[in-house]
Amino acid sequence: MNSKLYCILYHSRLAPDAPLSCISDIIKTARSFNSAHGLTGVLVFDGQHFLQYLEGPQMVVQDLLVSIARDPRHMNLTLQHQGPCPGERLFRNWSMGYALVDDADPLADLGEVVGEEALAQLHALVPTLDIA
Repeated sequence: MNSKLYCILYHSRLAPDAPLSCISDIIKTARSFNSAHGLTGVLVFDGQHFLQYLEGPQMVVQDLLVSIARDPRHMNLTLQHQGPCPGERLFRNWSMGYALVDDADPLADLGEVVGEEALAQLHALVPTLDIA
């Protein structure tokens, strides 16, 4: 296990007053910030719900989670997993991968589990996504 690598998985909902155009801003900002701070991960969005996985240095990941929780574009943020990553980076090639899904079912199903089970379901979901 790589004890220096920390990861979080959470889901949240797009705030009702946030325009869909804010998603591109979120991705652009995340890619720049993550690249500069050694973070990698993926954001999955279904038009209303976010699922985000982040991995990197513990303090950076935890500070970013606090910032995301305060972001008015998100609501109902629910942390599903946090802790040392169980292996190597899952998204080493993406400062922030992004996938738009047409069907909310995968996010709804994943939103119901926590801990290692949530990570296992994320691992199963990733091959089905068209991540940019």
